[in-house]
Formats: sequence, C-alpha cells, structure tokens
Amino acid sequence: MKRKCMLGLVAAILLFSLTAVAADSENPGSGWAVDAKVGTLGIGADLSRSIVPRVLNVRFGASFFSYSTDFDELGITYNAELKLGAVPIAVDVFPFKNWFRLGGGVLINMNEVTGTAQATTGKITIGDVTYNLPDLGQVDGKVKFNRVAPYFGFGFNNPIKKSGHWGFFADLGLMYHGDPIATLTASKTVPTLQQNIDKQVAKTNEDLKGFSIFPVLQMGISYKF
Repeated sequence: MKRKCMLGLVAAILLFSLTAVAADSENPGSGWAVDAKVGTLGIGADLSRSIVPRVLNVRFGASFFSYSTDFDELGITYNAELKLGAVPIAVDVFPFKNWFRLGGGVLINMNEVTGTAQATTGKITIGDVTYNLPDLGQVDGKVKFNRVAPYFGFGFNNPIKKSGHWGFFADLGLMYHGDPIATLTASKTVPTLQQNIDKQVAKTNEDLKGFSIFPVLQMGISYKF
C-alpha cells in the first residue's frame, strides 16, 4: 500500500511538472531562470519564477563574501574581518513588459565587521583610558546590523526572457539595515574596565548613527530554462 501511494505521488509530481513545462512553452515570457551575480553583497546566485509572464517574477537566492586582514599599530597586531552576505526574498515588476524592472522585498542581512587585538606588549585606549593590552588579554570588537532588512531598487533585463536563454542584468538599490550596533569585549577584567567599555561602545554607536542605508549594486548573467 505504501509503495502504491509513493508511486502515485511520484506520478502526480511528474504530471504536474510536464503540465507546467508545456504551459510555459506555450506562453513566452513564463518559466524559470537562474543567474550568477557579483556586487556589493558578495558573489552569489538567484532563482526566479514568472508569476505573471513578462510582468511579475518572484526571486530568491544568496550572496556571500569574506575578507580578512592583519595590520600592526604601535606594536599591537589587529585582525579584522569583513563579512558580506544576504538572502533575498523579492518581487520584480516589469511595468512596461520590457527590460526595465522595479524590485522590492526583504533581505536576510548577514553583513558584519569584526576585529581582534592581542599582544604581549603595547597599550590600547578604551573610553579615554589607556590600558596595557596584556592586562586585558584578547579584545574583540564587532559591528552588526539588523538581520531582516527591507530592500527597494531598479534594474535592467528580465531573466525570464520572451525568447532566448542567456541574458545580462544589472541592479541598483538600497537596503535599510538600521543603525549599526557595536560591541566590545575583553577576555580579562580589571577595575573600571567595564564602565569604560560601555563608554567606548556608546561613543562608537553614536558615531555610527546615520549609516543605516547600504547601497546594493549587482550585475551578472542569467539563463532561462
């Protein structure tokens, strides 16, 4: 009985898939497309599906990028890492049924900046107070943003083309990720350290206010199937 149910389910899925493919072939501008992209959110790919042929697509995907570097200052070695990334859940509208599109939705935002300072000698200033870095152990800083961020933009080319398979596209938009939030921690504790950390974090967060918009520029190639 279970085997018959499973075979029936597989047959139903195949029938639905064949029906959808046949309907897409009879309706130019419908179907699916995949793209490879690069931009300010990293390197990634999207999958698009036509909802209203040549007028409305839904799109989701992912982009990632990471860059690490070390630098020395006053005898202290700092390690910094920039992480970019987003998972878009978006709708693309083609108001003129041509190459011009408007896009909007939300991005699962994975952008963040981290830094670590650690040394056997050297001094570091936190909250206007200078400490010997070895007394603090490892000092870690991080800047994060809202995890869910609204997005709006415009672009060129519909990946689900009326004819042909390959295409080139470009998008320009804005992501609202809110005011950045900084944190600072030390692996060791000394008197007054925490209150100076709080002071430093408050000052840093105040300086970061206003950087709530992130520009989104992407371009790449698409393939309709």
